[in-house]
Amino acid sequence: MTTQQDLTEGRQPSETEPAPAAEPTTNSAGTGRPAEPAEAGRPAEPAKGERSAATDSPEDETTAAEDGEPRGDGKASGNGEPSGGEATEGGETSGGEATEGGETSGGEATEGGETSGGEATEGGEATGRVRVTRARVMGALAAMLTAALAATAVLQWVSADRAHDALARLESERALRLEVSGAASSFGQSLLSYDYQDLQTTRSTLMAQATGDFLTTYDEAFGGAMAQVIVKLKAVSRATVREVYLSDVDEATAHAIVVVDQQVNTAEAIRSVTGSHLKVTLVKEKGVWKVQEVTVLGAAKEDQYNLDGTRTDAKKKD
Repeated sequence: MTTQQDLTEGRQPSETEPAPAAEPTTNSAGTGRPAEPAEAGRPAEPAKGERSAATDSPEDETTAAEDGEPRGDGKASGNGEPSGGEATEGGETSGGEATEGGETSGGEATEGGETSGGEATEGGEATGRVRVTRARVMGALAAMLTAALAATAVLQWVSADRAHDALARLESERALRLEVSGAASSFGQSLLSYDYQDLQTTRSTLMAQATGDFLTTYDEAFGGAMAQVIVKLKAVSRATVREVYLSDVDEATAHAIVVVDQQVNTAEAIRSVTGSHLKVTLVKEKGVWKVQEVTVLGAAKEDQYNLDGTRTDAKKKD
């Protein structure tokens, strides 16, 4: 139907304009499903979480609109956007925040986990390093112990070898000194022991034990007039060697001091000489020690007794 207003505004006359289609009502839960129609004869029940428009007072609506808080009935808020949209955006925002928070929390948790894992890894690496170090220390100690044992064994072997050599040298020196001492002792006893009935035997024994110019010296001391006196007195001498002191002994030569006690029995008296000292020089000839030179140093004491044992004279010499 054409109206006067339509003609005045210049619009084409048209039939009655169709009413705009009603937008589906969104429930307060934001599920997007249209509210179920109410049964005939019974008013529709509001969805859960929705407040009935009839129950809301204008003051509440005004307050809600001014605050911009979302409303469950989908009405426009104070900023001109649907409350449900705000709720959705808020939900998105909250969800985003929650997501961001979750991501942040998750990130933090992940970072914390990585940190904890890193710390655990570092702790494991530290433990591994400690074990490796301990193993190296134990290996080094074992090597040192082995080296010490080997060194000890070598030292013991060397010590034993040296001890054996030293013992061998000592035995050799001892044997050498025994040979020299025996030769000097035998010579001293032979020199001061004689029998007037067999002076030639004494001379022959001494010649076997001496060398060099000793025969000439002996003949000068005991030959000629001395031999006649011995025979006249019917002297028989017995000598006993007390001590032999060696010095400068080597493989070829030696020097010794022979201490001899002597008792001479004659047809008239008994003569006792104590501590006669003979200095002798010995040389080794063909493996045998022989006396090369003799020097009589004197006696410590001389005593003379009668045949009945009474003392007739006593002489002491320092």
